[in-house]
Order: sequence, then structure tokens, then C-alpha cells
Amino acid sequence: MAMNDVPEVGDEVEDNGRRTIVTDIHQGVYLLRCGARVWPASDPAGLRIIRRRAQRIAEGDFR
Repeated sequence: MAMNDVPEVGDEVEDNGRRTIVTDIHQGVYLLRCGARVWPASDPAGLRIIRRRAQRIAEGDFR
């Protein structure tokens, strides 16, 4: 991914070494989900995109 890419809802990202899914973006706050747990990203600029939503859908991994 390019350095200026920002995550969108449905993207799989890495946050502090943990793989999560962006579930919502509200007023600049990224909400992340892993299992049933949801929390705000501590450093939105530090989120690393692993897979885009479209790629997850194409690979059949959209839960």
C-alpha cells in the first residue's frame, strides 16, 4: 500500500501488533473490532493496512 493510504470501513489493519477490522469511522475516530470486542484506535495514523475490504470479499473472508 502507498504511504498515504488510509484505512476504510471493512479493511483489515494492524494496530499495535494485533490484526483487526475497521468497523466504523466517526468524527475521525477509527473503531476496530477483533471478535466481539470493539475499541477506538490509539493511533489512527499508525494503522497498517493488511487487506482491503474488496480483497477480503474476493478471498471469501468477510465475517
